[in-house]
Amino acid sequence: MIQYQDFQRRYPHAPQQILDVLVGQVSQGDFILKQNVQDFELALANEVGTRHVVCVSSATSAMTLSLIAAGIGAGDEVITPAFCYVSAASAIVRAGATPVFVDVHPGTCMLDAQAVAEAVTAKTRAVLVAHLFSGVADIDAIRGVLPDRVLLLEDSATAFGARLRGRRCGTLGDVGVYSFFPAKPLGGLGDGGAVVTNDDQLAHTVRMLRNHGQDGKRRFYHQLLGMNSRMDEVNAAWLLRHLPDNAVQLARKQAIARRYDQAIEAAGPLFAGQERGSANFSPHAYVLRCAQREQLNHHLSARGIATKVHFSAPLPAQPAFAAWSQGSYPVAAMLARQCLALPLCPGMNDKQVSLVVAALEAFSHAYAA
Repeated sequence: MIQYQDFQRRYPHAPQQILDVLVGQVSQGDFILKQNVQDFELALANEVGTRHVVCVSSATSAMTLSLIAAGIGAGDEVITPAFCYVSAASAIVRAGATPVFVDVHPGTCMLDAQAVAEAVTAKTRAVLVAHLFSGVADIDAIRGVLPDRVLLLEDSATAFGARLRGRRCGTLGDVGVYSFFPAKPLGGLGDGGAVVTNDDQLAHTVRMLRNHGQDGKRRFYHQLLGMNSRMDEVNAAWLLRHLPDNAVQLARKQAIARRYDQAIEAAGPLFAGQERGSANFSPHAYVLRCAQREQLNHHLSARGIATKVHFSAPLPAQPAFAAWSQGSYPVAAMLARQCLALPLCPGMNDKQVSLVVAALEAFSHAYAA
């Protein structure tokens, strides 16, 4: 079986490394928002070239807290993609604002500048742009169509390590977020996230909001109505240990993605790959489009190749967001019918990659006849 994600292949020395981290933290007796978190925030800020990194419990929390810290809430509209993971839209609702769903570009699967420009109203306070799968959204072009008053929040949960025109994803907008969910490009030992920004006041407010509204100087004195969104020390220690390895893992995933690119190109019109928007991409997921998705999924599964459907329904079509659905989103609906993600793990060996490629070739030959 070729797993979709294989933690043991990705981190072959994880059992001993995890034990070392746990023993170290138990001996110190520090578990929540202490020195490891501070060290990781500093290391990450230096890595991506930003003034502030604030670690929190998840990327969803990072987006929610960023919106609240920016003063965005009831009566405000936030533009976001109709085809995306749920966290972006749910963060908008949790902040008290109104999500305005916009259909995505069929080639990139992400928001583009023209669609965003057409959705801006007098109530628009922010645009939440998500990099998706292996793609990099054109943040610069989107910024160019927005009024200065509109915050650009960059969801880089899947794009750590990617660059657009030489600049790191996560640092392209007014504020960015990363995810450290175990399957993400820089994966942790559980959920985790970070807010990335050069805005001193926003960073200060997020630091308070993540820890029940305390300013870090006076305990049990709550200047804001915050929440418990703190990163734990064990996760921070693991992330700090593996931050230097990310470039090697990223290069391996890019090499696998390019092998898949060749197979998809050779298959002709049967498959469609994602337009990535940058040569310096971070392939969190390798997603292709196929009108015969169910047959392809069955074909791969029968050969021991695991896949995933990203995503089975557009967000406006889901019950949780029914109150904010406006009109139709034909591209999002098409992507929901056709997208399928192939196994993509830096621990995959060449033989496994070749087996996936051969299975794609066999399917293309069968359906081309």
